Order: sequence, then structure tokens, then C-alpha cells
Amino acid sequence: MIGRPPLPKSPPPLPRRTSSGAANALPPLDLRLLAELPSLTLQARYMVEGFLSGRHRSPRKGSSVEFAEYRDYQPGDDLRRVDWRLYGRTERLHVKQYEDETQLRVFLVLDSSGSMAFRSRPAVLPKIEFARIALAALALLAQRQGDAFGLGIIGVELKEFLRARSSAPHWRLFVGKLETVAPGGQTSLSKALGDLAEVIPPRSMVVVASDFYEDIPALEPAMRRLRYDHHEVIGLHVLDPIEIDFDLDEAGTFIDSESGRRLKLDAPSVRQGYLKRFAEFCSDLDELFHGAGGEVVRLRTDRAPLEMLTRYLVQREHRP
Repeated sequence: MIGRPPLPKSPPPLPRRTSSGAANALPPLDLRLLAELPSLTLQARYMVEGFLSGRHRSPRKGSSVEFAEYRDYQPGDDLRRVDWRLYGRTERLHVKQYEDETQLRVFLVLDSSGSMAFRSRPAVLPKIEFARIALAALALLAQRQGDAFGLGIIGVELKEFLRARSSAPHWRLFVGKLETVAPGGQTSLSKALGDLAEVIPPRSMVVVASDFYEDIPALEPAMRRLRYDHHEVIGLHVLDPIEIDFDLDEAGTFIDSESGRRLKLDAPSVRQGYLKRFAEFCSDLDELFHGAGGEVVRLRTDRAPLEMLTRYLVQREHRP
């Protein structure tokens, strides 16, 4: 029996790059080193510190007088906001943050269904591991930008929820929750995202890391609800290279890792039809997100997920 990609509930996209030229300027990142780092914390730091850290800073300042928390001073911060009394006690620079200074709430959502456990070969990460690293890096970048970030773990429903905060301890809690997620079972993205919409405040950014193997029409009600609440929605479409290229040269038994359904196929003979249907699936998914005012960032597990960091920064910097 040969393990293969799960059979999609809708036929599976040929990846399309965004129209932005920013991706062409992305610095190199050693994906093998990233995979070998011993913890999710180090993996996220490697991505952020080696790529975007220090390049961008929150341009807004809040008007609220309600103190929220301290954060470490970063070059470029207004020295008038440094707590000099605290510096006298600790000899470290800390900046006061206020409740309204957190200009954006980002909810990072991880699909924990069985299909996310798939990887085609040892040289690539399982989709769940890849998605974990991507979301942890986004959370770290958000924390350094002064944005609040929360977490949603989804399957057939919203399995776990962590409300949005912006502190360094909250990021460590966030990472700890991500590390405990074990993929398995089926998913109902529509129900899970509908559950999420009930508990997050309006005008948030919602980033969903998933392979999105669900009937596209079933997702429409949840996407309409997210748009109604004025959320910005980004889909991180996490895919193994075989799911994209289907470059197999042998027959085998393909097993849907969520339903257990089996199908014997001669891969070379069905490749052209698979690629056509997969491209249609991706096009439909893109159209769904665009219709809700969002976008899809397609991520291959054999390439470092840097583009999604760029998309986060682009979205936040263009907020009114």
C-alpha cells in the first residue's frame, strides 16, 4: 500500500504568485535548517529575525490613557514613552503601551484535521508542522509590531480559542498551545469559522492555515459572516509539492486521511486530469476569498513561508 495525498472533498491549485513584486526580493532562508531547529520558538525567531525583524514599525499611536502593559524598547520608539522609573530599578528600557495602541487584532487559525499530517517525503515538513511555524512566526512579528494576536484551533468545530493580546508572555503561551496540536479526524471549516466569528471582535485580521479540502460552496456562509463583521481574511493554503505537481510515475493506492476512503490509480495516466481539476479547485478558493474581500497565499511545504509575512505587513500598513 502506498501512502498518497488525501482525496480532496472537492477536486484539488496550481500555485499562483501574487501580483506584488515583493516576493522577488525575499532573502534566502535555509528550509532544512528551519526544520532542524529544536523548538517552534527558535523556528519562529529564525524566520522573523532573519527576514523582516526591524524593517517595519507600527506607525500609529493610541489615544487611550488606560495602561495595558510594558514591552521592551525597540530602536525608533519615542523616548518620551520610556518608563524611566522602571529603568532605574531594572536598568532595562521598557515602553508603556496603552489599550488602544494595539492597532490591529490578528487571529491565527490552524486546521488540525487529518489531512494536515500529510507529507510526501522526508525532505519536506508535514503540512501541520509547516503551518505551525508559519503561524508562530506571524504571531512573533505581530507581537513586535505591537499588534494583539489570538489563536483558534479548528477541526469539525472551534476546538480551542485564545483571545488576542500583545505581550511576550502571551506569545509564549500561544506557541505552547500550537505545539500540543495533533492532527486527526475530519474537518468542517464552515462550522469552525462560523464558531470563530461568534467570539472575535469586529474589524480583526483572520489568518487561516489549512489545505482547505472542503466543498467550496460550504464555506460561503462563514466567509459572508466574516466579511459582514469587517474582518480582513487571509487564507494560507498549505500544500505538499505532490499535491501541487502530482509528479508521480507509478500506480498506487491513494488513501483519504480523513475519511479512510481508498482509491487505486495509475498516477501518470490521471495526472493531466488531476492538475486540471486541482487548478479549478484553487481558482474557486481564490474567488471565494476575493469575494469576501480577502486573499489566498499559496504555500508549498518545500519552500520557506516568507511571503505570508510580507502579506501581513502589507495588509496592516494599508488599514485606514
